[in-house]
Amino acid sequence: MRAHIGVNNDPNAQPDAKLRELDTPPSVPGPREEVYCTRVCTTHPQEMYIVAAHMDGIGWGEAANDDGSGTALVMQIARVLSSPDVQTERSIRFVLWNNEESGLNGSRAYVEQRKDLQGKEDPAGSGKYPEPKWLGLIQHDMMLFDHGMPHKDGTLSKEQRPEADVNVEFQVSSKMAAESAALGWALVTANEKYATDYPAALGNHMTNTDSTPFMDIVASVSLRENERGAQIGSGWDPHWRQATDVYAAFSDSDFRLGLNAAQTTLGAVAKFAGIELTK
Repeated sequence: MRAHIGVNNDPNAQPDAKLRELDTPPSVPGPREEVYCTRVCTTHPQEMYIVAAHMDGIGWGEAANDDGSGTALVMQIARVLSSPDVQTERSIRFVLWNNEESGLNGSRAYVEQRKDLQGKEDPAGSGKYPEPKWLGLIQHDMMLFDHGMPHKDGTLSKEQRPEADVNVEFQVSSKMAAESAALGWALVTANEKYATDYPAALGNHMTNTDSTPFMDIVASVSLRENERGAQIGSGWDPHWRQATDVYAAFSDSDFRLGLNAAQTTLGAVAKFAGIELTK
């Protein structure tokens, strides 16, 4: 195992001139806005599950895996569940956080600003709940690369490892650890039933992710390609925050791993929210 080489901040490390130009504008200080939409139900509109990813990226690449992969996953699940023939018993909010890379600032702001608004009808008697009560948070970040640990010389296999899986993590030290573990096992069960190619593995050391600000308030889990701390943080993904984090760097098998993560979350959320098809 080896530590990663850090965030690439050298624009010249990106050989694609057009991509280098796209990444050139500096970050401007000021407020950042999250993007979210809500599939509102009719049975229990005062309650909801949150399905999320972050939409910012660093490293002078395309942020294809970190976190274009999670962003695409959330948007596709939102597209599927926005179909007019889908009904739910509980609401589902799809959120794309900003400023994850600067310290989870977007998700922290959401929690600080909205946690005390949960389940409050506004206006009174309207049946509308701007912030339904949180029942669970499912975060998605880096879904495409599981090629195993580095070799002795620091290089990684060009092929996906045979043991590739979808990693589901909760934080064992959080105040909602038991509830988060139950949420994690429900995702593993959904994976067994609905995922076509890859199994899911549950771990208890969720860290450095936008579910962290939620973990002491509501059941919270993170889905990734590998364990965030022990594996990604130790160099298991050579594209992490590098100029090589571009879509061309990933194989069809890598994208299929991301598809199986989508199947896992969609299957679980369908059960949690009580989804029914009407035709």
